[in-house]
Amino acid sequence: MATATTPPAILLALAPGVGKTGWAVFAGRTPQATGIIALPRARNGQAVPANARIAALLHALDELRERCRPNAAALRQPEGIHRTTPALTLLAAELARWAAAAQLPLASYQSAQVRQAVAGHPRASQQDLAFAVMEALGLIGARKTPHEWEAIAVGAYHLLTQSPGNNPDG
Repeated sequence: MATATTPPAILLALAPGVGKTGWAVFAGRTPQATGIIALPRARNGQAVPANARIAALLHALDELRERCRPNAAALRQPEGIHRTTPALTLLAAELARWAAAAQLPLASYQSAQVRQAVAGHPRASQQDLAFAVMEALGLIGARKTPHEWEAIAVGAYHLLTQSPGNNPDG
């Protein structure tokens, strides 16, 4: 008698920004694909409004969701350097709405949480974070952008926190 098998959990991990967003798709504990979504910038010397850039991001995320069919999403909270900006506040709200509309459970983490757990320091540099991810996941020598490494780190952190009996924060 054949037994039904549960398809592997697919996680979409995001490192969102209003300029570029890194993404990683995990099947089980392994990143299967990564990339960046570059958002529209200035046109003819005119800045592209944040809401237009965010709309472009959500459209690209819809296409990625259709292609990869994730069961859940995790993201690093959008943040600026030592301050909150209206564009990042809007981005966070729109990503939460997007996930809810797509019926994707969404976990959101602070950058310091992810960096502490993955690289050992809450203010680890992009290079230190990338190396820690490479080392932890056996990806030494893989060529990725800083945005992709951030997304991979978010996914790895999320999967670590979802492991039974494992809580890296305490």
